[in-house]
Amino acid sequence: MDIIEKQFKFKENNTNIKTEFFAGLTTFFTMSYLFILSPKILEQAGLNFNVTLTITCLLVFIGSILMGLIANKPYAVAPFLGETAFISYTLVNSMGFSIKTAFAAILISGLLLLLLTIFNVRTFIINQIPQTIKLAFCTGLGFFFIFIALKDIGIVNFTKNSIPIETGNFLSLNVLLGLFCFILIIYLAQKNTKAAVLISILVTTLIGIIIGDVQIPDKIFSLPANYTSSILQTDFRGLLDKNFLPMIFVIFILVNIDTAGAIVGLSYKANFLDKDGNIMDLKKTMIADSISVILAPIMGTTTPGAYIDSMTGISAGGRTGFTAIIVGILFLTGLIFTPIISIIPSYAYAPALLYVGILMSSVITKIDFEDITEFATAIFIITAMIFTYNIGTGIICGFIVYPILKLLCNQKEKTNIITWIMFFISILYFAVYPY
Repeated sequence: MDIIEKQFKFKENNTNIKTEFFAGLTTFFTMSYLFILSPKILEQAGLNFNVTLTITCLLVFIGSILMGLIANKPYAVAPFLGETAFISYTLVNSMGFSIKTAFAAILISGLLLLLLTIFNVRTFIINQIPQTIKLAFCTGLGFFFIFIALKDIGIVNFTKNSIPIETGNFLSLNVLLGLFCFILIIYLAQKNTKAAVLISILVTTLIGIIIGDVQIPDKIFSLPANYTSSILQTDFRGLLDKNFLPMIFVIFILVNIDTAGAIVGLSYKANFLDKDGNIMDLKKTMIADSISVILAPIMGTTTPGAYIDSMTGISAGGRTGFTAIIVGILFLTGLIFTPIISIIPSYAYAPALLYVGILMSSVITKIDFEDITEFATAIFIITAMIFTYNIGTGIICGFIVYPILKLLCNQKEKTNIITWIMFFISILYFAVYPY
């Protein structure tokens, strides 16, 4: 026990093994939808659901262990659903490229990210990004979570008409139980119950079972699928296709922006900042997530990184890498308990995302609303994230708007070489993006 406490610096972080364990458990249950969603999306690209499920669990296990041991941060590592959807629906289904070629591009991106991290380029870039854009990252992720949660609960629904969303049925079971779960989380959190999110998820799932909406599975255990045939299924020759070359750039930018944006968002909300306002242990965190990005396509899945759902564990008191390790171990054991875990309904886990979104969006109060160039950039980033339904696109929009506003409003001294480099890279990104 003493070895664990010293390894993860419990006293320095004002935590203990019990708190870290339940924080990991909370993050795990909040992320349980990955058991279904990530493999389902990749199934559209021609991959086997059961094989991808096994790979996803193994990647979360390895990535979270790396994050816990290398960076000592409570960030679970998992594939980003946004990039998974982009690769599956856009690159493979719409544009006709091979998933193996996409894996090759992700592998190259991961290797570049690792090199940039080792030579301190990524950390330098993040430290040079204006404070307003960083705060907008965090706030935008919060509102993005809120939007996803409202959709998953059923409060809003997507349509195929000119109006993108419509009001859901507030008398439906999904909405009523979702609102119950959300109110229970807030009530328990206000009472300083550290396991507020976890308790609420379990109670709501139990209610679903009692009223017959959630079916108890026929079996508790399941054997994981054999995934060895998916290892090293990368097609580097496909990268030479002139039509795919622009996609290498798009994938690299998305990988870089999404992984960095998640780390910034989590770090700012968890207050993992030094006295100068820079993110603590940033290089170690990025080394851990870069290694995970390299491993993902080798194993047979898409880009992973520090997962925003980790905020639920942080809100439950998780402060060290032990929380991430617990998440990793639970995902590994989840391979054989998939039938039980997969019964958790959306109205039980989505309110946790809603709660986390509210917590993350609170940093909006730190944005300078006295300077219109600052808050206009922030609001543009936040709304672009939500209404494009793409975190990376929203962030990239901010890199374009910010330096232009500062230049036109005689505040060019608030820009730097990095903001202008990101400006030109973002312009190029939109020029080659597969609309």
